[in-house]
Amino acid sequence: MTTLVVETSEGVQIRLDLAGAGSRFAAALLDSIILGIGSLLFFLVLAAIASIDSSGFSGFLLGIYLGGLVLLVVAYHFAFHLLDKGFTPGKRILGIRVVSTNGQPATAFQLLLRALIQPIDVLLFVPISIGLVAIAAGSRSQRLGDLAAGTMVIRPTVQSYVEDPFPGETWSTMPFKALPLTPALVLRLTPDERSFLRALVTRRGLIGDAKRDLFVKTVKNYSEKLDLGPFTDARDVLKELYLFLREFPAQPAG
Repeated sequence: MTTLVVETSEGVQIRLDLAGAGSRFAAALLDSIILGIGSLLFFLVLAAIASIDSSGFSGFLLGIYLGGLVLLVVAYHFAFHLLDKGFTPGKRILGIRVVSTNGQPATAFQLLLRALIQPIDVLLFVPISIGLVAIAAGSRSQRLGDLAAGTMVIRPTVQSYVEDPFPGETWSTMPFKALPLTPALVLRLTPDERSFLRALVTRRGLIGDAKRDLFVKTVKNYSEKLDLGPFTDARDVLKELYLFLREFPAQPAG
């Protein structure tokens, strides 16, 4: 399995396991079977209606359906990737997912562009598809659609449950408080900012300069937003702020 190292916007390097040609082919095969069965059932229904429809309208619809199979493939992949956050039924079964090359979730435009090139990538397996050749040849295992859209397919790492940090400790019982915190300050933070603080405090695998730099950048951001003033130790600030937010969750204004 190929591992790719990317750097987040916070300057932290993360490792992503790229999905190989085998798992991607198996996922594509499953999606093709699902799409094929659905298409066949729809075709049979239209054909049955056409056989008893004297107006010829159902036959017209049948002709449009047959001519629009390529668009059906595009719609299938775009809709599932968009609605299921980078997964199709086949990809979910195989445990692989489409993301942007920076490791972030792919945008709707990226997924649409990727889906539009899907018919070219699967162009007839004679003897093998263009997409599989591109996957095998590229360093990031990208097919043509991935290269055009700036996406790649990864195998998400299963995150183990992380226990709440500082068990038994509360902000109120801290022997020394360095920050001028009040419950009203909580309203200045968005739910994402509060969630990010917990994710940072519980995050594993950060060491050395990367950990220190991320802690300092984060504390500077929260300090400016909450008017906390200067600080000396980013770790102590994060702990106190985390314990405070855990004890005083967001409350309605007024």
